[in-house]
Amino acid sequence: MVHIDSELVRLLMRVGYAAAWNGLHSEALSIFDGVGAVRPENEVPVIGASVVAMLSGHYDTAVTTLREGALGLNPDSALARAHLGVALRLRGDEAAGLSLLQEVAQQTGDADAATMARNVADLHSDQLKPNLSLL
Repeated sequence: MVHIDSELVRLLMRVGYAAAWNGLHSEALSIFDGVGAVRPENEVPVIGASVVAMLSGHYDTAVTTLREGALGLNPDSALARAHLGVALRLRGDEAAGLSLLQEVAQQTGDADAATMARNVADLHSDQLKPNLSLL
């Protein structure tokens, strides 16, 4: 396997997220797939793909991607669990999503995941859905 520098992987993930948030969903998925090919043991590219699913309004796909993909790779990933909380809330499973977000916020040593979980848990469900008209 070809060695890919970790800084390049982080940059590619940023580019993938920028593409996703700017409506370039297929391009973002291609980037996340590429990162996943060089880091197959890492759940982060799978989380990126789930974000594309959420931005596309495919909440069931996002939930499945996170449960089977990201958490299948790393069952202890607080970041994957926080994103799953978001996907559950977007899908309309408010109680399960809030519960998971609160659990991540209180029980994780991952400061980024805890902050994300707290911030999203504080949002009203109407504030969660991305404004797709901006994409």
